Order: sequence, then C-alpha cells, then structure tokens
Amino acid sequence: MKELLEDIQAAKLDLDEDLPRYPDLCFALEYWKSKKGDGLAPPRAAIDPIEMPQLLPRVMLVDVETAEGSEEPDFRYRLSGTGIRTVHGYDPTRLRPTQLTPRIYGQLIDAHYRAAVAAREPLAHVIVMITNMKQRSYARIILPLSNDGATINMLMTVDSESQNLLREFLDMIEAIGKRR
Repeated sequence: MKELLEDIQAAKLDLDEDLPRYPDLCFALEYWKSKKGDGLAPPRAAIDPIEMPQLLPRVMLVDVETAEGSEEPDFRYRLSGTGIRTVHGYDPTRLRPTQLTPRIYGQLIDAHYRAAVAAREPLAHVIVMITNMKQRSYARIILPLSNDGATINMLMTVDSESQNLLREFLDMIEAIGKRR
C-alpha cells in the first residue's frame, strides 16, 4: 500500500515557553543571538559551522530573493544538511520550497519563510504530517540572516533532533489553546 499524505498541520511555538522542550533548537537560537549582537540579524559570514557541528545535518540555508519589480520574497535552498536529505529522500539544494513534495508541504514551508521575513525575527513551529499509514512530526526554527543589517537576505533553518513527538505536540496545542 502506498503511503499518501492526508493532512499537514503546523503550530507556532512560543520561543520562551515552548522552545525549551527542544534543547537543540534552544542552542541554535542562543547561537544566533550571540552572533547578531544588537543588530537585526547576524550576517551569514558570522555563522561558523565549526561552532555548531551537532546541528549541521539538520541545517538548511535558504536564499531570500526578490525579483525585480516585485516586493514579494521568493526562496531557494542554498545548502541542505545530510539529515535533511535523508528525510526528504533527495537533495533540495537549488530548489524552491514550493517545489518540495508533497506540494502541500512545500506551500506550508514557503508560508513559514514568508512569515519569518515579514516578522524579521526567529520563528519556530511544530509540523505534523498525517498519512494513511502513520503520523510524523518535527519541530523547526527559522533564523533570519542579514548581510547589510537591514534586509533579511537569507534564512537558516534547523530541524529538531527529536522527531515524531506527537504527544508533546498535542499537549502543546492544548496549551496554546488555553493561552488564547
């Protein structure tokens, strides 16, 4: 029987309250903060892979492009960690999020990237994919980068090492609902 995606859902994580469930994402956020200083976001050149080897398999770098005459950003993967390639079953480098499969997944990721560029600050989500055979979930943080200190020209994403945390996801959804 072929596994078919039936639904995909995402919940935004509060960086102060929810992110501590994911120590590796907290590390990524603290590393990003240490490189940004008082600025909007650190430049790509400030990110040193030697300082975060435990994250590298789960890191993606995403170029933020704006076509001439357009104000809408577009995105293209510049780098994809080996863990990401293993999960996807292919190397998404040079692809756009909207080219990811399944298509609904790529559209969700593209929307998250747009939200991060608009917010001009880190965003984190738990993403749950429901298929006809099982459910998968993971947490991810999106960290903006800026070469000129004013424009977000790249995003660094880190997927959590902890995967398929559905119970935690359901608890988190309930907690988010209570905060509203």
